[in-house]
Amino acid sequence: MNGRITGQHSAPAVLNRFFQHLHLHLLLPLVVISRACEELVPLTDIFPSGGDTLLNLNVRPVEVTIPLKGFGKGAVFTYKTRLYVYNGVPQLPGPTIHVKPGGKLVLNLFNDLGSEDYGDGEENMYTYHGVNSTNIHFHGVHGDPNIDDVFKEVKPKKSIRYRLPIPDDHLPGLNWYHTHAHGSTHLLLMGGLFGALVVDDVKGDDTLLSMPQVTLFIHLYRLRASKLCDGRTMDFVDKAIRNNMSSRPRIMNRKGKELELTSDLFFVNGQHKPTVTVHSGEAKLFRMAFAAGSCHLNISLPKACRFHIVAADGVPLAKSREVIAHWLYFTTATRYDVVVQCDGNYTEKTTFPVSLVETGDTVFYIAVAASVSRHPMLVEFPVRSNLTGVRYLNTKGAAVKRSISFSQLTLRGKGSYYIIGQGTDCSSLVNSTTCYYEHFMGQKGHDYDKYHGFVVPLNAVVEAHIFGDPNDPMPHPFHAHVNHFKFVSFVPREGGMHQNVSMSDYGIFPGDIRDTIPIFDGVTVLRWRAASYPGEVVYHCHSLDHEDRGMMSSYLVYQQQSSNSSDPAMLSPGEDYELGVGMNRGTLLLLAILFFIAFIISMVIAHLRVDPTGFVQSAREREALRITKVSTRNALSQSEHIPLVKKKAETQIP
Repeated sequence: MNGRITGQHSAPAVLNRFFQHLHLHLLLPLVVISRACEELVPLTDIFPSGGDTLLNLNVRPVEVTIPLKGFGKGAVFTYKTRLYVYNGVPQLPGPTIHVKPGGKLVLNLFNDLGSEDYGDGEENMYTYHGVNSTNIHFHGVHGDPNIDDVFKEVKPKKSIRYRLPIPDDHLPGLNWYHTHAHGSTHLLLMGGLFGALVVDDVKGDDTLLSMPQVTLFIHLYRLRASKLCDGRTMDFVDKAIRNNMSSRPRIMNRKGKELELTSDLFFVNGQHKPTVTVHSGEAKLFRMAFAAGSCHLNISLPKACRFHIVAADGVPLAKSREVIAHWLYFTTATRYDVVVQCDGNYTEKTTFPVSLVETGDTVFYIAVAASVSRHPMLVEFPVRSNLTGVRYLNTKGAAVKRSISFSQLTLRGKGSYYIIGQGTDCSSLVNSTTCYYEHFMGQKGHDYDKYHGFVVPLNAVVEAHIFGDPNDPMPHPFHAHVNHFKFVSFVPREGGMHQNVSMSDYGIFPGDIRDTIPIFDGVTVLRWRAASYPGEVVYHCHSLDHEDRGMMSSYLVYQQQSSNSSDPAMLSPGEDYELGVGMNRGTLLLLAILFFIAFIISMVIAHLRVDPTGFVQSAREREALRITKVSTRNALSQSEHIPLVKKKAETQIP
C-alpha cells in the first residue's frame, strides 16, 4: 500500500494478535499504516507508457489501522472502509496517476464489494444509499463529461472501463480522482476512495516541476460533532446505511482498550502527523490537497520558512502569491502548489508544526535540515508562469447569464433561479409555482427540447450569479465539473450573517481560477467557458453529505449547427488552423459567401426575365412565412428553458 502499508510496519504484538483475530472474524484484509510522526512515505506513482496511462483498480472492503500521535504509546485508530487496491495492495490514498496532454487515461475499475441490503426501506435521491456502488470522477480535469460521467455507477461485482482523452493544451497541474456515486459519495470518499491525478508537463515549460517535490493529500475522519467542521459524522452515516458494513471507528490503546473518540482526526497520505523534510536554503514544491467531503482546512505555517503559492486547483498563477500571514485556507477539494524555502544556518534538524488555526492541533511537521548540496535549488520570487493563456480558460466576451441559488426558501431579486439546494419538502406541491423546493432528479439527458434545466451553446461563456444560503453559517463549497471558472466578485447580503466577509479573507481574489469555491450569504459572480465538450455537465455542493442528499444539479452544453462568432476563443478546436495552401478557414468562408451571393443574383435575374410578377408574389409569401417562424422561435427563446423555480414578490429580500 503505497510502499508504506505493509506488514513490516507492525503494531505491538498484543495488538497484532487482537487484529488478526478480528480480521479472521470479519473476513476483511487488515491494513496497518506506518508509525505516527515518521517521515512521510512517498505515494505509489503510475506513469504513462507510450503516451497513455493504463491501470486496473479494484474497490474492496478493508479494515485500516493507523498509529496515532498524542494518544499514548501504541495507540491506534481503526475503522472499516472501502479502498482502491492496486496490484493486490490496498492504497490510502489511491496511487498517484500521471497523464500526458495529448494522451489518454485508460482505467479499468472493478467493484469487488458485496451486495447491498437496505431491509424494508426504500432508496431515493435524498438519503444515503448505494454504499457498495461506486464510480470515478476526474476532479479538475478538463475532460469529456460523457466519459467523466458520474451518473454511471458500478454495482457490486461489476466493472467499467474509462477511456479519457487528455486535451493537447491541458495545463500541467495537480488534480485528483475520487468516488462519486450519488448517495454514497460522502461515506466512501471520507473513508479513503480518492487519489492524486497529475497532468505532467511534457513540453518542459514549467520549470518548477524540476525542483524536489512532495505530494500531500490531507484528509480527515469525522468522529464526533465539532465547532470546526460542518456536515455529518461517520457515526450518523453508519446509522443511515444500517447493516451495510458500517465503519465502526475506534481509538484503542496498546492493550486493546477503547479510548474516548475525539471530534476529528486529520491525516496526511494516510499517516497521522508525519514529518516532511526540507533542506536549508533549498526550494521544495509542496503539492497540497484537502481531499475531503466536508469541513474545511485552515492551517498555520511556520514563520521560519517562506511560502509562495504558484498554482491553485491545478492552474498555474501568472505570478506567485506569497503567504504573508502564514495561514492557508482550503475548502473541500482545494489544491495548492506551494514553493517552500527555509533559510538560515541549521546544523541540526529542527522541526516546526503545521497546525490548525482554530485549535492549534498539529496536522504535520516540517523538519529543516542542513543543506546537503553545494548548488542548492534556488528560486527567484515572485515566480512567473506563461502557462495561463489556454483557450478553454478564456472567459472574455459576451456571456450567457444565469442565477443559481443554494436556498429555496428565501430567493431574492426578480427573475428565475436554478436551484442547487435543500429546502422544505412541499409534498404534493413539489416543483409548483408556490413551493420553493426542487427534487434532485439525477441524470437529465441530452435532449435539448426536453432538458429540465439551463442550456448553453458549446464554447459560450457563462456568467453565474450564485446566491448563498442565508440560514447556514457555514459556506457551501460550489464545485463545477469539466470547466474551471474565474472568480469575479462577491457582494455580501446587507444584514446577513456574512456581511463582513471578504473572499480575500479566504485567500481568493478577483481573477483567480478555481474549480471549487466557498459560497457565502450574498451573491458570488463566476465566469467560465463551456469549452470543448457538449453534454450534461454537473455542478454541486462539495460538502458531500449535502450532495448525497440532493444538493446537485446539471446544465446542458449543446452543439450548434454553425457559429457566427468573431471571438477567436469561441472557435471550435482547430478552426483557426490553416487549411489548404495559404488559405485559412476564414478566407475560404468569405470566398464561399461571395460565390453564393453571385449565384443568387444570377438566379434572380434569370427568374425576372421569365416571370417578374410571380417572383414578387412568391417573395411576399416567403417573407410572411419567415416572420411566423421567427416569432415562434423568439417565444421559445424567451422561455430559455424556464427554471423550476420562479421568484414571487413576497419572497424578496433586500
